[in-house]
Amino acid sequence: MKKSKRLEAESLRHQGKSIKEIARMLDVSQSTTSRWCADITLSPIQRNNLDAKRREAGAKALAPWIRRNRELKRSDIKIQTLLGIRDIGQTTKRDLFIFGLGLYWGEGYKRGSQEWGFTNSDPKVIRTILAWLSKCYDVPVKNIIARLTINMRYKARTEHITNRWVRETGIPHSQFGKPTFIQGYEGSKLKEETYRGTLRIKVRRGTSLRRRILASIAEIENQITRSSLNTAS
Repeated sequence: MKKSKRLEAESLRHQGKSIKEIARMLDVSQSTTSRWCADITLSPIQRNNLDAKRREAGAKALAPWIRRNRELKRSDIKIQTLLGIRDIGQTTKRDLFIFGLGLYWGEGYKRGSQEWGFTNSDPKVIRTILAWLSKCYDVPVKNIIARLTINMRYKARTEHITNRWVRETGIPHSQFGKPTFIQGYEGSKLKEETYRGTLRIKVRRGTSLRRRILASIAEIENQITRSSLNTAS
C-alpha cells in the first residue's frame, strides 16, 4: 500500500503537482511526500505554474483581509471627514489672518531681499494667500506681480500653463512676467496634463507689508515659546 502511494506520488509530481497537493490527494504527510519526491526535478514551466498557483492562493487567502481593511479605511475616512469639518466650524477673518501668517511663515520670503514674495505650486494655496492679502491687508489683485518657474521639458506648454494659472488664480495675464526655465531632474517625469510649474507672486511696493507680517509671525513665535516655558515650569 505504501509503495503504491509512493509510486502514485511520484507520478503526480512528474505531472507538476505541488507537494501540498499530492499530500492532500493521497492523505499522507507533506514531509513523507517531500521525501518520496526529493529526486524529481520539475521543468521550468512546471515551476512557473506552481509559483502562479501559490500567488493565486495567497491572494485568495488575503482577499477577505484586504476587503475588511478597505471597508475600515472608507469608514474611517468618512468619520474623520465629518469630524474635521466639525472641528473647523465657521471660519472668521481672524482665522484667515492666522492661517495666512502660517502659510507665509512656511513659504514666504523671510531672508535676503526685502520684497514681499510667496512661492507655491498649488493654485488653492495661492488663492488662499490672495484672499488673505485682500481681506486682512487690503491688497488688491492689481498689486500682484506673478512669475512662473517651469521645467525646461515643458517649455513648449508655457502658454497653456500660464493660461491655466490665470484662470485658477484670477491674476490677469498682463501681470505675469517672463517665466523662468530650469533643468529638472531627468529621472522624474511629471504628466504633461497635470504639470503646473511653480508660481511666485510678489506685492508691488510690499517691503513695509513684509516687515509687518514678519513682526506678527515673530510675535506668534514669542507667545508660543513663553506659553511652552510656563507650561514646563
